Amino acid sequence: MIVPFKRWSLGAIFIVVSCFVHDASAAEPNIKTFLKTYCLQCHGADEAEGEVRLDNLTLTIKNAHEAKLWYRVLESLQFNEMPFVGADAFPTRRESRQAETWIATALAQHGLQPEDKSDAEGYGNLVPHELLFSSNERNRSVDVGARIWRVSPETLRSKLSAASRFNFTTNPFDFDKPLGNFTDFKGKYPLNEIMAEQVTELAITAAENQTKDGVAEKAIAGHIGRGATKREAIEHMLIQQYQNVLRRTPSDEELSSLMALLDRIDKQLGEPYGLQAAYASIILKPETIFRFEGASAKPDANGLIQLSSRELAHALAYAITDRPPERELLATFESSNSSINETLQVQAERLIQDNRYAPQRLLQFFQEYFDYEKANDIFKDKIPKHMHWAPGLVHDLDVLIQHVLEKDEQVLHTLLTTSDMYVLFYSHKERGNQLTFNLPPDFKKTTRPVSFPKDQRMGVLTHPAWLIAHSSNFDNDPIRRGHWIRYKLLGGMIPDIPITVDAKLPDEPTWTLRQRMHVTRVSECYKCHSKMNPLGLPFEQFDHYGRYRFDELERPVETSGGVLNSGVAELDGEVKTPFELIERLANSEHVEQVFVRHVFRFFLGRNETLGDAKTLQDAYRAYVDSNGSMKSLVISLLSSDSFIYRKDVGSAADK
Repeated sequence: MIVPFKRWSLGAIFIVVSCFVHDASAAEPNIKTFLKTYCLQCHGADEAEGEVRLDNLTLTIKNAHEAKLWYRVLESLQFNEMPFVGADAFPTRRESRQAETWIATALAQHGLQPEDKSDAEGYGNLVPHELLFSSNERNRSVDVGARIWRVSPETLRSKLSAASRFNFTTNPFDFDKPLGNFTDFKGKYPLNEIMAEQVTELAITAAENQTKDGVAEKAIAGHIGRGATKREAIEHMLIQQYQNVLRRTPSDEELSSLMALLDRIDKQLGEPYGLQAAYASIILKPETIFRFEGASAKPDANGLIQLSSRELAHALAYAITDRPPERELLATFESSNSSINETLQVQAERLIQDNRYAPQRLLQFFQEYFDYEKANDIFKDKIPKHMHWAPGLVHDLDVLIQHVLEKDEQVLHTLLTTSDMYVLFYSHKERGNQLTFNLPPDFKKTTRPVSFPKDQRMGVLTHPAWLIAHSSNFDNDPIRRGHWIRYKLLGGMIPDIPITVDAKLPDEPTWTLRQRMHVTRVSECYKCHSKMNPLGLPFEQFDHYGRYRFDELERPVETSGGVLNSGVAELDGEVKTPFELIERLANSEHVEQVFVRHVFRFFLGRNETLGDAKTLQDAYRAYVDSNGSMKSLVISLLSSDSFIYRKDVGSAADK
C-alpha cells in the first residue's frame, strides 16, 4: 500500500533527478506498462488499497490530484515500499530507476520545482548504492560546490585557548544536540544571535586575560629591550595573535586597520584597552567561526576548483584532529614538491600515527556511527539484584573499540562479531557492569577482555551500551534497533512517521513485546515496519538492561526475525537468533560498502553523490587490500579527488 503524501517528498524529487538523469540505463520507460505490471494488482479497478487507484492516471498530469498521486508513487519507489511484500512481481533496480526518473522529470516539466535537499543529512542513502559502486560510474567528476559551515565546539575551544589559555565554563556550540548521525556536518548548525553574543563575550574575556596584570606591558618591554620600537612591539604581538588563532599572518591592510582601532580605543579609554580590542577583533574574524572553501580559486578546464594548500591543510587537520592545523602541517603544504594527493596521503598517515587527538577522532566516528552514547540519556528504574550504571557500560564499549582500532585489522567485521568484551569498573557505581554481562557478583576486576560464548555476546550490537541506547526507559525497542540496522548496515531508508499516526504499542502487561507489536502488522504500517521489526526482534534475546535472557514473562523468549527486501539476495532470509543475523551482515560485501559510505560522510562532512563514485570505490578497495584497516580507509578518503576538488557553481560557496 502506498504511504501518505508528506512534505519531504519534495526534497526527494530533486535527488531522483540529480542522481538518475545522467544514468545511461535510464531510458524512458513505458510507464503505463510499469504501472500495470507492478502497481495495479493492489491499486487498480478491482482493488484499491488505501483508496488509491493508479489505473486512471494520465501521463500529462492534468491536475493537482494526479500530481499528488505521481508524487506518492515516486516516494514509494524511492523507499522501496512498492510493490509490497507478497506482490506477484517486483521491478529490477534498473526498471525502478527508469520509472523514478520519468516521474521526477514529468513533475519538473509541469512546474513542480522541488526544494533542493540533495545535500541534507539523512538523504545520503537515496543515492543508488549499485551505481556508486559500479565501474561505469568511475569517470564522473566531483559535482559538489565549495562550502561554508560552522566549526565544531572543539575547534572553537582550541582557537580560543590558542589566544589565551583560560578555562571557560561555557562553549556556546556545546549546547547543540546532533539531530542526526554525525555532529560535524556541513550546514547542520546555524550561528544565531545568542551564540554570537556568547562568542563575543568569550573573545573579550580572552583578550582581557592577555593584557591583565601587566602581561602586555611586560611583553612590549621585552620587544623594546631587543631593539624594537613600542609600535613595532605591538604590531609583532598582533601578528602573533593572528598566527596563534587563525594560523596565518595578517595582510598589511589588516594590520593597519588593527593599529587604527588600537589607537582610537587607547585615545578614548587609555591603555591597554586598545590592545584588548585588537586582540578580541582578531578572535572574532569570520574564519574563527566558519570553515571556508575555494574562496579565491579559479576553475580548471573541467570546471573544478582545487582547494588551496592552506584550505587543504585546515580541512585535513579538522578531519583527523578536530582542531586547527599545526604550523608544521601548514608549512609542509606550502613547500611540498609532491603532488597534492601524495602530500595529503603522507600527512594524513602522519597525523593518524602521531597526533595525540587522532585516536579520539577515530573513536568519535564509532561513537556517533553506533550511536551508543545515548545510553547515558536513557533512564532505567532500579530493580532488585541489579545495579545499572550506563556511563560505565559506555566506557567499556569505548575501550573495546579503541583496542580494535589499535590492532586495525578487519575493523568492522571484528566490531560486529567479537566475543571479547571489556568489563571494567573504577568505582562502586560501575560494579553493576558485570551483572549486566550476566557475570557473577563476585567477578574479579581485570583489565583484560572477557571472552563470552558466541551464542551469548557477539560484537557491538549485543553490547549492553548499544542495546540500552536503542531501547526505551522501560522496554526494548526492536523498531529503533531495526531502523539502525536498515540505515547503517543495509544502506536503506525508512520514511518519517506520518503525522496522522499515533505510534504507540498497547499497554498489556501480560503480553510479550512481540505480541504488543502486532499493531504494526496492519497493512498501512507493515510496509515500513517489515523493514525494521524483523531486524530488531532477534535482539529480544536481551532485556532492556542489556542482560542475556532465556525467557520473557515466564515464557521462552522468541528471537526469530529476518532480512526482507534488502535488495541483496544473499542477505535476505529468515534468522533464528541475533547471532545468525549478525554473522550474515558481518560477512556481506554490501554491508562493508555501506560502512564506507558512512565513513565518507563523517570525515568529509557531507553526503556522497554519484560524482564520488571513484572515491568510494577506491576507499573500499583500500580497506579490503589492507585487511580491513580503518586507517587505510580514512587516508584514502582524505587524499581523494572528493576531498581536493569542488565544482565551480558560479559563486564563492555553495551554501
